[in-house]
This record gives sequence, C-alpha cells and structure tokens, in this order.
Amino acid sequence: MDINDYRRKIEKSVAKAEAAAASKSSSRSRSADPQGIVANKKTPAKTRVEALGRATQAEGPDAVPATALGRLADARESPDVRLAAIKLLQQKQFFSSVAAEWRPAFVDALRAAVKDRKVRPAALEVLSLFKDRATQEQLLEGIRKPAKALVPLNEALRLLSTDVHADVVDAAKKVTDTPQLRKNKDAFVQAVRILASDPASLGKLQEVVANDAYAMDARRVAATAMSHLSPEALREETPQGVAAPRAAGARRGAKRAGAAKAPAKAKGELAKHLETLRRVRG
Repeated sequence: MDINDYRRKIEKSVAKAEAAAASKSSSRSRSADPQGIVANKKTPAKTRVEALGRATQAEGPDAVPATALGRLADARESPDVRLAAIKLLQQKQFFSSVAAEWRPAFVDALRAAVKDRKVRPAALEVLSLFKDRATQEQLLEGIRKPAKALVPLNEALRLLSTDVHADVVDAAKKVTDTPQLRKNKDAFVQAVRILASDPASLGKLQEVVANDAYAMDARRVAATAMSHLSPEALREETPQGVAAPRAAGARRGAKRAGAAKAPAKAKGELAKHLETLRRVRG
C-alpha cells in the first residue's frame, strides 16, 4: 500500500473515532441534564420523575418552578409525572419566597389536571385545600346532578368540608333529608360532619343521635357536635338517651293521646361516647 494512501486511511479512521467520541460525550451531557431527561417523553416515566425532582431542586426556592408547572399543565403528560409534579409543587410552596407569584399558575394547572382521571383525586385534594371556588362549584354541581359528578358523593362532601359555607351546608342537608341518599353511609357521615359546624342544624344532629337506624359513626359525630354547639342539649342523664326534637303540635297530640314515648336508651359504643362527652363538659 502506498504510504500516502495508508496515511489517508489512518487519518480517516482517527477522524471517525473522534467524531464517535464527541457524539457519545454530547449524549452523556444531555443524559446528565435533568431538564433534557424530563422533556424527552420517550424516557421511562420513573426516570423522568427522578429527573423532575432534580430539576425542581436545581431551580431553587427563589425561582418559579417552571419545569414542574409545565409538566402538570401538559394534558399529554404521563400521570406519574403529573402526580410527581403536584407533590413537588406542594412541597415547594411552603419554602418558596415567590410562591404567591406562581400559585395562580399552579391552580390553573391543577384545574387542567382534574380532567385526567388518574390525576384527578390528587388535584382535587390540593384545590380543595386552596378553597378554590371554581372547584367547589364543580363538586356541588356533581351532588345536584350525579351524572356530572367528578368523584363519589362521600368524597365530594369530604372535599367540600374544608371550606364550609351556605352552599355546602345546603348540600349536606340534602343528603341527610333524602332517604335514598341516606342509604350511602359514608356520604351520610360526611354530611353530618359538615352540619356539625352549623348551629341551625342542631335539631337534625339530635335526631341523628336519637335514631339507632343511623350508622354509629354518624351518631358519634352528631353527639360530639352537639356537645360543642349546645352542651345543654345533651341531657344530664346522657347515657339514658337523647330525645329527638318534635314539633309542638306533635308533642301536644302525643300528650292528649297519652302516647308520649321516652327516648330509647343509648347502648354500647354510643353510651360510652355520650358519657365521655358529659364528663369532658363537666
């Protein structure tokens, strides 16, 4: 082989090797960049979640967490990555000096995430803690019209209980006053918890305590609420029973008929709970 040909062959081989090394170096550099990993949706979700955590930390407490906000707002993003973004943003808002600046974007991204069934529970949880009025309206609409419900009835009531106002109380009363809805025991308990903060619902709470057809959890919640709203409503003889209120006409009618009926004695767990409340109240 001619020496010049040999030299050209060696030079060509060296150039090829150098190009390959440069390409590998560039690839390693991109892999080490968490932003690049997060942006590449072909990368496994677990790897991207880890990279998102590093990227958010690298942004620091005094910067808007743009990477996590962007991932959460992206409707085509993996649910795993969006859920990770929610957790990271929740944590960051506690120590971020500029949280007030990016919180509106966080709320908007959470509202968008509600459309994803896999992300919805976590998104609604945070929106409820923020007392987001738009979310409350959606939950209330779902109670009025079950076909539009975002979550089961008991979950809707639990989420609404973080900010009890007139509309929420009305929704709870609907549950406690509607026979068909009362059959949902979990929802009934949540409704009673909401009414526990409403002084105007004292009569309903007394009724719940006095009626052994209701779930024990609901009766305990109602009894505890009574002890705070109106201690005198719990009779001195608490363990023997708590009478449900009756209309004046009904009382007069019962008296004329000689059919006045004493309240049933509280038994078991309820009796113990009522006695504890009586002791605590002194």
